[in-house]
Amino acid sequence: MSDELRIRSMMRSDLPELLRLMEGIVSYERGTGFRLTEAELMRRGFGERPEFGAFVADRGNGRLGAMAVHYEIPFMHTLQPLLMMKWLFVDPDLRRAGVGRLLIRRMASHACEMGHDKVCWFVLKDNARAQAFYRGVGAMPDPEWDRWMLGSEAIAALSKEEVPRV
Repeated sequence: MSDELRIRSMMRSDLPELLRLMEGIVSYERGTGFRLTEAELMRRGFGERPEFGAFVADRGNGRLGAMAVHYEIPFMHTLQPLLMMKWLFVDPDLRRAGVGRLLIRRMASHACEMGHDKVCWFVLKDNARAQAFYRGVGAMPDPEWDRWMLGSEAIAALSKEEVPRV
């Protein structure tokens, strides 16, 4: 992995690479009908009221190596907002190098900064590697829903971890 890899928030100039990563995860998840465009990502991510955000692993060479796309549900029955992770995707050449954990840590920090006590997401039932990864960062299956979450203890622990030099 490059010494220049860094985790940061998405920027407008990332849209072509972000679109590539999004298409990669949809393909991995056996999805069909991928219709997102750069223009749609621009409108939805950088418009007057952004609908999503993303943290990216910047390779330092104009390419991204990974992404964690998130959005917020403004309030639940508890009147608390809920942070949802839509996608976590790491390019194959960076897998098992700690990049996914860095992105989850950034999500946990964001959750702390924004006052969320949970981060939730969905995982394909047959994706044992992803499930093992999520268990390794302290996540667990939601007992009532088919989704995964980082609870307040895992968010706090991840957000306080020292950033390893990558």
